[in-house]
Amino acid sequence: MSEVLAPSFVMHGARAAMAGGLTHIEEQVKSIELAVIENPGLAFDLSKTIVESACRTILVERKITFAPDDNLPRLYRAVTSSLPMLPIAASGEGEARKSLVQTLNGLHTALQGVCELRNAYGFASHGADSPRPPMESVQALLAAQAADAIVGFLHRLHRGEASAALGLSKDRSSAVDMVLDALHEPVTIAGQPYVTSEALFAVDREAYRSVAASVFESRDVRGGLAERYPDCLEPNVAHVSFVQYESLVYLKVVDKDGRSRLEDTAFIAGIRPDQFFSPEHEPDENARLLLDEFDAYSIVNCFDLFTEDAGRRIFEAHKTVTDATGTGSA
Repeated sequence: MSEVLAPSFVMHGARAAMAGGLTHIEEQVKSIELAVIENPGLAFDLSKTIVESACRTILVERKITFAPDDNLPRLYRAVTSSLPMLPIAASGEGEARKSLVQTLNGLHTALQGVCELRNAYGFASHGADSPRPPMESVQALLAAQAADAIVGFLHRLHRGEASAALGLSKDRSSAVDMVLDALHEPVTIAGQPYVTSEALFAVDREAYRSVAASVFESRDVRGGLAERYPDCLEPNVAHVSFVQYESLVYLKVVDKDGRSRLEDTAFIAGIRPDQFFSPEHEPDENARLLLDEFDAYSIVNCFDLFTEDAGRRIFEAHKTVTDATGTGSA
């Protein structure tokens, strides 16, 4: 009789979150999928870790503060209280809200179960006075499935995929969303918080498209910066470009976890009182200026792109030059 192989476990929800931008959980996902069969004790610890990681990332991206030592239930509550639990079009539907609350309560119960199983049986959890029985793969599978459902569900809400479930288009631009959310505070509809880009896209698609028509983004110059300044660029920086809207020029920086930030460049003056990175330029021209005419010392003073060690070396080199020429340092 041929051997029957155990079916492999795949974290579909977490992998969908990875594809949607939560790339830093990849190693955790792969480890859990293997540990469910090969090392059940590790699966409990990793199930807790991956949910914590997802919650912290969502809170950071939504600019919601939390304490570094907050435990998992506290992080989970902070995330669920900050996410729009219903699409804007259904935010006033009492029955829909009631059903969703029941679903969330079930997920929260599953989350508590993951924590309790981890504390009782995870091999890396707190010690005990007496030996603990090893958990079998079937219990580890339950913990992993609960974590997978939680990560996938929360990330879908975070990315606004609930709107897509009602047939709304996904034709949104990350650059447009970032500009809108940088310029405007979040709005509250029927007691639910929504970032401005999400609200505008849902209630006035034409207005969103109007903004989109005025937002322009340059090419990615991360590779050019790494080539021009070897051993200087912060390793976590994955993308650097310019985003322009009307009279505003932003430097857009995306890290390897998919988190993005915009840095206003209006304070940087050129030879004349005009902005160095001018809104009169094409975005690609501002990208060229950063590469070709904005030196390393200026980058360190204006943007958070280089490592601390690189910054020190650049400052020391600049001081040596200015001391030698007698021009003094800024």
